[in-house]
Amino acid sequence: MSTFVSDLPVRAVGNSGAAAITSVVDGFGNLNVSLLKTEIKHDLSSDATYKAVDAMKKKAIHTATSYDEFKNFVACAEQKPLDRGEMESLKQHKGSWSQQMTRSELAKKSDKKLSKKTKNLKLSQTFPTTPPDTSMKFDRDWRRHCSSVENKLKYLKLCTVEICGSIWSTEIDVNLLGAIISTLAWSLEQEESLGREEIKTWMEGLKSCGRFKLNVCFLSDTQTKDVEKIIKFIEEGEEETWKTTAAALRNDFK
Repeated sequence: MSTFVSDLPVRAVGNSGAAAITSVVDGFGNLNVSLLKTEIKHDLSSDATYKAVDAMKKKAIHTATSYDEFKNFVACAEQKPLDRGEMESLKQHKGSWSQQMTRSELAKKSDKKLSKKTKNLKLSQTFPTTPPDTSMKFDRDWRRHCSSVENKLKYLKLCTVEICGSIWSTEIDVNLLGAIISTLAWSLEQEESLGREEIKTWMEGLKSCGRFKLNVCFLSDTQTKDVEKIIKFIEEGEEETWKTTAAALRNDFK
């Protein structure tokens, strides 16, 4: 047993900084517990770093709008968010001037902050009036204002299909792609539906989004049926060009 353990090398760093191989058991058969602890601690730390970076990469690839932004996300992989106590401590003012503020001054300041927060809250609840110029703004408005399919359609009408080639030139999230397709399919049965030309333009525009072919593979069965429903609607156009367009879209979305 001693011979086996003594043959196990562990990593150690000498004075020169170069990696060296050191046995965990010395020549007298004594186990170097301190060295084992150091090695285990190092391996656990390395494993935690690897998992944090790997998880951040998988998350950032779907949200970063540029490679620099992606690198910044990865660089912050091991940073932890501040807890409530730390956030509260940051808000506390230091210095004698803050201690000399009267109670009425504090009350006025609190009222101003409350009024500003209320104003910002009202503004955030207002439906957008201008198209987003980044994918992050689109995601924010989509989550905040488009909880119903009616509002989703309203927002798509506001954005127009031109955003496909601009804000999603790198990538469009597969869940968002599916939601847009489902909204377009739903609109076909509404009185204020998008016209056949607009529907066709949206479907063709989605093809210009980054990683389109890959995301199509991950559409749900319901979303795949919605795609076929939209294509059949386009196919029903009187002119022959509609049938040609429908055939091309069917090939692109399969």
